[in-house]
Amino acid sequence: MQPLPRLDPKVLLTGAGSDQPLPRAISLPGTPNSKFSTNGEALVWPGNTFICHIPRPSPAFEALRYLQEQLKQGPFQRFFTFLPPHSFHMTVFQGFAPDLADAHLIPEDRGQSRDELTERFKTRTAPLDLATSFDVTVHDLYALHSLTVSGATSQDETALRETRTLLRQATGLTPPGFDSYVFHITLAYPITYVSQTTAQEMIDHSRELSATLPESLRKIPLGPVELCDFESMHHFHTVARLT
Repeated sequence: MQPLPRLDPKVLLTGAGSDQPLPRAISLPGTPNSKFSTNGEALVWPGNTFICHIPRPSPAFEALRYLQEQLKQGPFQRFFTFLPPHSFHMTVFQGFAPDLADAHLIPEDRGQSRDELTERFKTRTAPLDLATSFDVTVHDLYALHSLTVSGATSQDETALRETRTLLRQATGLTPPGFDSYVFHITLAYPITYVSQTTAQEMIDHSRELSATLPESLRKIPLGPVELCDFESMHHFHTVARLT
């Protein structure tokens, strides 16, 4: 199953078209309003989300750890902050985050705390009859930090998309870009923009590593969707497993 298209990696890596001096996940010193500081420190960024963790232990998990180590030891590691392996996951449906506009919440949820929203989402999604597992496949390493993923078969992709729709209906959340969302597994976050030349070198290196992805990433069995809350991008606490 082919994934939906992603943003041109050169646009992402260079910040072309952005009116911000840093990638959107990075906060300037003194303004901790995003996920990481400019030196890659994880900031307090409380939210909730619906994810599938990468199973541990598993060949896929070990392959992801090995790939991340290659990136950490590679020539472009200084441009990224890396996630701890225990946080590896695939997001099924984006939940609440501090930058989510009120317009994307139903009126009675606006102004509520993260913890209150988590409890409300837990109650609303408990009756759902969701798939208990999904198989996904990794297609490539995108911009040296994120693996592009889709359902391993058309049936898996359909189940994932239907699950997203059910979660949107149950929570009342209407996140932007819902229909164009690309499933992915994040290994790192860019902490700065780079030149056009460096971006092309990074893209070329991504392609080289993509060509060496092991068979264990061609079909990853994921368990049920989990409602998780988080204080930062370094840990996702399971509140409920939705089966």
